[in-house]
Amino acid sequence: MPKFVTQARDVLRESLLAYWGLLKIMVPVMIIVEVAIRFGLVELISIWCEPFMSFFGLPAELAVVLATNLLVGLYGAGAALVAVAPELELTVANMTVIGGMILFAHALPMEQTIVRKTGTSFLFSTFTRLFAMILYGWLFNWIYSSLDVLQEPATILIAAGADNTDDSWTGWIISSLTGLFWIFWILLFLISLLRILDVIGFTRIMTKVLTPPLRLIGVGPNAAPLTIIGILLGLAFGGALILREVEKGVLKPKSIFLSMIFMGYCHSMIEDTLIILAFGGDLSGILIGRIVLSIILILPVSYVVLRLSDDTFNKFLFSAKKDPKAV
Repeated sequence: MPKFVTQARDVLRESLLAYWGLLKIMVPVMIIVEVAIRFGLVELISIWCEPFMSFFGLPAELAVVLATNLLVGLYGAGAALVAVAPELELTVANMTVIGGMILFAHALPMEQTIVRKTGTSFLFSTFTRLFAMILYGWLFNWIYSSLDVLQEPATILIAAGADNTDDSWTGWIISSLTGLFWIFWILLFLISLLRILDVIGFTRIMTKVLTPPLRLIGVGPNAAPLTIIGILLGLAFGGALILREVEKGVLKPKSIFLSMIFMGYCHSMIEDTLIILAFGGDLSGILIGRIVLSIILILPVSYVVLRLSDDTFNKFLFSAKKDPKAV
């Protein structure tokens, strides 16, 4: 069998498996949000959250998207967005702001559990992600509003097929099935693109580019390549690899800590960025802005942590005991 056919078959199989996993997340969330809309719960949540969401220049209704994202993750947020987007007039700036907020802090129960297992403080690492989310939302809303840019209507691919003209349950089911149909093709495109980037050596190139800056902020030579995997492919991937090395005792605690904090700010730069593009976000914020802000935020953390005594560091920020010869 030709190699291209084998690779195409593998991509299709991977896409179908991933899609099935997404359906198990998205369909329940879509049903819950739709029920909440019809019983007025989303409207009630919107009233409560309006002062908070207005701080970011966002419609109050997007609070349910943000809350779902914090608990479930990007695809749960996408399901909530599919439900509420047809009723809103969202701009590219809106979707870039909430998209970046989503990228900084999502699926916290799952991802922060991985962070905690490495020995990194659960409370501190969660605080850094939530702080980054709030700072990003305020800052980029201010930038886009002040410059009056990205104010055109957003094209939300993940909500393709959503229709707000038929309020019946039948209309909602048809609209939702149409949206889920298009989400499969978006997912297939994302997985295909990731495979292409891997084949052309993009990951290897980025590893060479990012290793020196990571060493400068205190991420040691053994942790740097693993951190880069997390930055490019996701905290779950990078965190799992870091955790494996933690168990071997080959990494310094401060190197582990800084690696996990930076990965909290900046991870899954390929897949998650493409997903938020499908949400209607702009690369200026969700890629360039996220990278720049992540670097700005990690610098003071690194400066302080590298100057803390080991006793103070282990008491307040790190719980595991590692081999002092680790790097």
